Amino acid sequence: MANNNLKLEIYTPDKIFLKKDVYRVVLPYGNVNLTIIRDRAPTSLILRTGTLIILNENNETSDIFFIDGGVVDVAQNVCKISVQHIINRQKITLEQALQLQQKEPENAEFYQMITEYIKGFGYSSNRC
Repeated sequence: MANNNLKLEIYTPDKIFLKKDVYRVVLPYGNVNLTIIRDRAPTSLILRTGTLIILNENNETSDIFFIDGGVVDVAQNVCKISVQHIINRQKITLEQALQLQQKEPENAEFYQMITEYIKGFGYSSNRC
């Protein structure tokens, strides 16, 4: 692992979703977004529904994921996140989010957040 990186591990109930070294991770926490960096003090937090953003060494967005809440544990430069639902921004369109909102009423708020994000930023289906 590079000196400035931390290990990011994301888990869903049925699989390991992602394991990779990253520079920084921005998480939806409380009323703000919380940035996790290398050498952060050990922390355990409950996350809200929102966007999980991975930043590169230039503090530019390299990946965006939508999460439906979850928990994060940070210790010894490892950021472990457990979530119920996670979707890569590049893998969902506005139309798909609207369809899923109708198809899965138990997750309607999650898909509503995604539709508002996509509408608010005006991204096309192939941009992050």
